[in-house]
Amino acid sequence: MMRLFFYFLSPFNLRLGYVFCDSIALIALALNTEIVKISRININIAYSLKNKEYRESLVKRSIKQSIRSYYETLFCLSRSQKKLNQTIFKVENRFLYSQANRDSGLILLSAHNRSVDLLLNHLTNQDEVTAIFKPLKIKVFNEFVRKNRQKSGSNVFETNFTGVKELFSSLKRGEAVAMAADQVPAKKMGIYEDFFGRKVYTTNLIPSLHSKTKAPIISVAIHSDNLTNQLYIRYGSKITYKEKPRYNAKAMNKEIEKIININPEDYNWEYKRFKKQEVEDKTTYK
Repeated sequence: MMRLFFYFLSPFNLRLGYVFCDSIALIALALNTEIVKISRININIAYSLKNKEYRESLVKRSIKQSIRSYYETLFCLSRSQKKLNQTIFKVENRFLYSQANRDSGLILLSAHNRSVDLLLNHLTNQDEVTAIFKPLKIKVFNEFVRKNRQKSGSNVFETNFTGVKELFSSLKRGEAVAMAADQVPAKKMGIYEDFFGRKVYTTNLIPSLHSKTKAPIISVAIHSDNLTNQLYIRYGSKITYKEKPRYNAKAMNKEIEKIININPEDYNWEYKRFKKQEVEDKTTYK
């Protein structure tokens, strides 16, 4: 029943669905909705050295891509694996994943670049992956999404102490874990580190897991090709325990910035990433 509900919300293939989404984006921009306001604030912070014309253009393009990414998630929650496999037209640097030493497990670092569900579907379809996620507020939706993310035999846990413990256990067994590490962590679960020039509250979980298990870290994200509108997955840099200096939250944020800068409009800028800063500023999102 829930799958049918999500199918009803995304009845077209992605190409046609994008046309529909672009119409919604135009309305959102015209009404200057909340996601437009927040995206503009975040982009003005992240790209303050760019001129106003560039930033405003990026706001418009990012809203379009964000709404497209919502459609991608609905599509992911309602289609067969065969259909989902057809949505990704290429995978870059797959060798980083396939040739990784798995004796200590593997940490997959990502960010909210387009649809997290579509990315997780790719990851869990090729391997068993343990991941954590922030639960949805509507219980029936949350349960369906959780089960959908586990359909390939992977494990998904909420972002709490139990979830962290499961990530650690999976790495100890030599398995892969995945986490989008670009959101504000819960109280006492992070540190302040640089992110696009601001000291913001940042999760220290991935550097901690890396330090305790010696598991290598590989970044991965979904991007869009601006010429074709097709989606592709790109595995980024690989970090091993032997490298100096030791991997920390600052290095992690720099890697997330690299993911975003590949195509900034793909990033979901509508999240209040700068709401908790080392130098408190309650006016950021006013």
